[in-house]
Amino acid sequence: MYRSLLVFLLLIFTTFLFSYTVNIIALTGSEVYFDSRFMGTVTETPFTIEVPDDKPGYLKIKKPGYSDFITHIELLGIESQITAEQVPLAKLIFDINVDSANIKYTFLNQNYYILLPTSNEVDIPYNIEKMIIEKDGYFNKELNLELKPFDKKHFSVTLIPIDEILIESNPPQTNVFLDGKLLGKTPITVKRSNFDIISLEKEGYLVKTLKNLPQDDRIIIELEKGIELFVDSNPKDVGVFLDNEFIGSTPMRGLFPLGTYNLTLSKLGYVSKDLMIELTQNGLNKYYVELKPFLNKINFLNSENYEFNIDGKYLGKGIDSIILDDSPHFVRIISGKKSLEFPIYGDFYDKIEIIDLNKLSTVNVYSLHNTPVSFIGETQKTPAFFLYNMLNNPQFVNVRTLNRTYSILLEPSESVDIYTESDFGNLFITTNVKDPLIYINGQYLNANDCFGYPLKPGVHTVEVRKFNEIKQQKVSISSGEKSFVHFEFDSKVPVKVNFTGEKYTINGEEYTNTNKAFYLPTGPTLFSNGEASVVLFIHEPMYVDLDKLFRGL
Repeated sequence: MYRSLLVFLLLIFTTFLFSYTVNIIALTGSEVYFDSRFMGTVTETPFTIEVPDDKPGYLKIKKPGYSDFITHIELLGIESQITAEQVPLAKLIFDINVDSANIKYTFLNQNYYILLPTSNEVDIPYNIEKMIIEKDGYFNKELNLELKPFDKKHFSVTLIPIDEILIESNPPQTNVFLDGKLLGKTPITVKRSNFDIISLEKEGYLVKTLKNLPQDDRIIIELEKGIELFVDSNPKDVGVFLDNEFIGSTPMRGLFPLGTYNLTLSKLGYVSKDLMIELTQNGLNKYYVELKPFLNKINFLNSENYEFNIDGKYLGKGIDSIILDDSPHFVRIISGKKSLEFPIYGDFYDKIEIIDLNKLSTVNVYSLHNTPVSFIGETQKTPAFFLYNMLNNPQFVNVRTLNRTYSILLEPSESVDIYTESDFGNLFITTNVKDPLIYINGQYLNANDCFGYPLKPGVHTVEVRKFNEIKQQKVSISSGEKSFVHFEFDSKVPVKVNFTGEKYTINGEEYTNTNKAFYLPTGPTLFSNGEASVVLFIHEPMYVDLDKLFRGL
């Protein structure tokens, strides 16, 4: 009997030292586990369990339809109370375009990363607000959730491969074009490698071209409503430029943003027209323009052995024609040791249309003052430039000033210079831009006087201003000699070229494209189709029909 009492006391002592009481507040019907050992089912709260050892472990409480509750028990002391947070579950059913996707979410400050079952169904606590779906080789998909207890919801999920992008638009159902070919309507998935050449078009909205590739699985394009502009003209087929951008030929119709624009109409053989227009929501936005014919042209014979320099730019040999504009230009033509130098502009030569370079000579007279000079019935003030067509043999001619008559020998293909005084030289100033501001030694010089301007010997400073840009150069002048100075500005204008032949060149560069838009440097520009070469002066947006140009317009 004494021995049985001792055993009973030992059991009580052992239990007192090596057991731990846990009082659990949980939903009725919940199953309780401690380190995977089933400890009972909650029938009432608090529900008490005895942990029969002194080692820490994990307490897990489970109930169907609710989130599992798991906590770690450190066994400090002999008794504790645990309140289980059990959240009602919601069932999510996925319609997804890939296999073996992973689901990631955070619940009670713990990250969960699970494989989506083959059934594509998963139970999660209803109060989870965000979920991420992942798969290697695809962009992550983030879902924002609004669930209710015991909810059941379906989700359609499309994961985008990392080499593709989903294009969406506002408004939707916008046509998507790849290199002019219709791919479909938004929303649409395309290869990222094709991104830079994709455009979106919808009636009543401005065309949108995608230029920047976001590092994301999708892009939403906001389309802007456009204002319709209609432009027509007499004659037809006139090039239309809006803020120096070619937008079509008359009659033309297009959509553009609200705003104020510079509208330019251009056609070779006519005077260009510039208008300042405002596109408004309630305006008519329709324009009809009459262009005035204007074409002055000089044709050259026997030019194949002559090298042309116009306005300081070398253009090569064999130029057949020069189309004049309303500005003066200076021409230097060289063949071997012979050279011809003379200015050209619209009404200078009494509508001379053909020049035989084998029979042309020029007489150029320079003076310190605007001295009247007469030559074969024509009078000019110096600097004076006279063209003379002659036979192939040298010929004596007379040039008269108020005080003197000069008898000079003219030879074909060569210019003769006459200086009425001996103590000055003259300067020729050329640029590639129209109407620049020119100063010599700080004094303003009219652009019409920049060919053969008389100066005393010495060093002079020439300054030219255009587009808020200033260029300056020092020039040395000697008595009885000509000096040349050229100023080149980085100025380009849009030129639309139409050509149906096989190939053509612009300033020596070969092209085969038809209906091509260029940004060409301003100044004299040489167009050639291999048979004819024509010089145009480009200073503003221009529409050039090369077919008509090479046919003689």
